Amino acid sequence: MVTNFRPISLTSVVCKPMEHVIASYLRQVWDKNDWLYEGQHGFRPGYSCKSQVITVCQDTADTMDNGNRINAIVIDYSKAFDLVQHDQLLMKTANSDGDSRVVAWVREYLLGCTQRVRVGRQLSEEVRVTSGFTAREHIRSSSVSSLH
Repeated sequence: MVTNFRPISLTSVVCKPMEHVIASYLRQVWDKNDWLYEGQHGFRPGYSCKSQVITVCQDTADTMDNGNRINAIVIDYSKAFDLVQHDQLLMKTANSDGDSRVVAWVREYLLGCTQRVRVGRQLSEEVRVTSGFTAREHIRSSSVSSLH
């Protein structure tokens, strides 16, 4: 039996354009409602991991140039996406000023999502996905910071 592997999900080519349309719409709603912290660089147009590192380095340099001390706590959020519950995401999206049809589409998109892992010819057991982010569900990643 295949165990201890993190699965990824693939989706049809037809879904890709729809995902981009929905993600763009949700970003507009979240920007309008100020849901995203201004310092968040991930999953935002015009921002990246590089821009985050540059910002942190510049802020650090400015603080040190002013003769101030810096204390830092580094937290590994590598598994943070795995913790966001689909029902929490749907509830927060439903409570936005967004179109209820978009919420319904996202709900149907997530409903019944399952995953399994293939290694060679072996397949793991299929499991229901109730939280987390997969390659198939990248539209949800935009909201992780506002949920935690």
